[in-house]
Amino acid sequence: MYTIVNDIEKIDKEDLVLLTEEDGRTKGHEKKIRMRHCVKDIGKYSFPHRTVEKWNALDNGIVTAHCVHYFKEKTK
Repeated sequence: MYTIVNDIEKIDKEDLVLLTEEDGRTKGHEKKIRMRHCVKDIGKYSFPHRTVEKWNALDNGIVTAHCVHYFKEKTK
């Protein structure tokens, strides 16, 4: 998820909706994600849907890490 949000991994982000400061969200980190509503099982069990809750629960220092190595070290 770190590589997707930080544009390291170049994939289509159509399933991800990155929240910005204008959305009025002040709790947590600055790169929160809101998921689209999934009706079919394929969407419910997809990678983005399974990881958004864990991603949003991370601390700001971890999410804003300068490199993947630092991110991995902090999430162990």
